[in-house]
This record gives sequence, structure tokens and C-alpha cells, in this order.
Amino acid sequence: VNLNFFQKDYDVKMDILEISEYNKSHFKYVEAGLVWYNRTQRAISAKFEYLCDPRNNTFVDVQVYKMMSNEYRFFPVTFTMNLCSEYKKNSFGMKDMLTKYSNIDPCDLKRGVPYAINKMILDISRFPPHLPLGSYKVVLKYFIHTDFNGQTDAYMRLIDKPIDWMKIPPAKRSHGKGH
Repeated sequence: VNLNFFQKDYDVKMDILEISEYNKSHFKYVEAGLVWYNRTQRAISAKFEYLCDPRNNTFVDVQVYKMMSNEYRFFPVTFTMNLCSEYKKNSFGMKDMLTKYSNIDPCDLKRGVPYAINKMILDISRFPPHLPLGSYKVVLKYFIHTDFNGQTDAYMRLIDKPIDWMKIPPAKRSHGKGH
């Protein structure tokens, strides 16, 4: 599966990010959420510490739901990925973002190391293009091999990109200079 995209069709507004459940035998502690980066932008912050050695064996099941008829319904985007291999390929700009905003290397996760993500801004230009606008719930289920590790639920809205007023061509005048 090729997860390297480029889009400039929409913007993403993050509403909620939560750890809905996690395997308490895998973590000393785990927390994640959204913080205000500035007045209009929310960023992801998280911290956790493993009690086991996942190394490069973390897999993620991704399932997307879209708000329709006042409830989140199945949306035909679902896939499983090896976190380390997609990190190496920089899928969704993951390597760039994690390198810039965290101390996490999904290819070498270790027991006893306090990991943190500090005010990470998603690179939405690396999201899939042509997705319908609206509200979405993205469920990420993490596994070490087949052993359940945790689940993160992200609620977001895809909205039209703001108009770049500088790129609108000037209106042509209907009259000449002398009038």
C-alpha cells in the first residue's frame, strides 16, 4: 500500500483526540490529547512509557468513520500498517513530524524510556486527496504483533481551504483609460 500522498483540497480541524483504551500491562503511563498551538490551531501532545520492548513490531489498524445522519458510520477507508516500515517510507509525512515534534522512533521503541510528542502539527498536505468534506472519526488500534496495545480515537473536520486572496486575478476594467 502506497501511503505517500499530496493534497491541497481541504484543511483539517482537530476537535478531540483521546486514548479510549490501552493495555495496562504494556504501559507505565500513557496520555494524549489536543492543546492549543495558537488561537486557531490545535496540536497533538502525548506522553507514555513502555513496560515492554516493542522494538519495531508495532502495527496499526486504521478505520475511518464519517458523520452521516447524525452518527459516525463506516467509511471505506481501512488498512493495517507496520508503523516502522511506514515511518521509514515517511508515509503521511510521519517521519518528518515525529522527528520534529517528538523523541519517538517507531523502529526502536524501548522499555523504560519516557516518550513524548510536544505540540505536533499534522502535515495535512500529506493526507489523501479528494476526501469528502465533513466530520470524521479515525480509530487507530495499536498492536505489538497481535497483542492489543492501545486505541486512539481522533475526531476531526475536513473543511474547505481558505481562499488565498493574493492568487485571485484582478478584474478587467470594462472601460478604457481615457473614460
